[in-house]
Amino acid sequence: MEQKSYAVLVSNAGVIVFHKGVRILLDGLYKDLGKNFTDLPEWAWELMKKGKGELANVDYLLFSHSHYDHFYTPYFMEYMDANKVKGICFPPVDDTHGLAAAEVEYADRRIAFDLNNEAVLEQGIKLKIFTTRHVDKKYYDIPNQCFRLDLDGNRLAFLSDVDYYEEDFVKEKDFSADIAFVTPIFFNHPKGRRILREIMKVKKVIIYHLPSPEDDRFMYYKMAQRDVEKYREEGEEIIIWNQSGQNLSF
Repeated sequence: MEQKSYAVLVSNAGVIVFHKGVRILLDGLYKDLGKNFTDLPEWAWELMKKGKGELANVDYLLFSHSHYDHFYTPYFMEYMDANKVKGICFPPVDDTHGLAAAEVEYADRRIAFDLNNEAVLEQGIKLKIFTTRHVDKKYYDIPNQCFRLDLDGNRLAFLSDVDYYEEDFVKEKDFSADIAFVTPIFFNHPKGRRILREIMKVKKVIIYHLPSPEDDRFMYYKMAQRDVEKYREEGEEIIIWNQSGQNLSF
């Protein structure tokens, strides 16, 4: 029987992808120090730091950028002490006071990319990165890495906190995807939606990086829900993820 592939929301922008027995965790070792989103679930972290559960001993760790709500050095170091990981894509700039030391200690696990910013992780699993600026003007100096996983022809793009700067997407010749994970801010902007439809040719959109319902003091979910109702085009499939455990098979 063919093994299903699927993605599961851990929380916030943390997502784990399963494909042919390989597990890839994106932005899943974080701490919500600003109290704007939702912390990594305590039960999950307790298991992870003991090397137990489905989030332990993942094959690959990918981090989009070095804000605490995507990469938290103390969690990363503690995780690495208790778990075996084949490959790591570190954030491009140290903005968390500890990333540089982590990169040195685990330099042998760094994923090597070719001149097209692509890497073959396993048979049938390719990774491409595309780096551009953060959506918040205050953080234009913190590059945001977008990831595209090609899983035997199923292409998933994780845009994290990317800006809706069309010029960079146009210059990136091949970053099309079947499924794209985007923030509510990205989808809210007409340029963001145009990037998804006209440049990336996305078939399905997952709006993620939202707080859980009990932590949503800025009402991101309502904004996302309103925008989906207002801007969804005929035939488009758009799903909002704001609760741990939401998942998608492909």
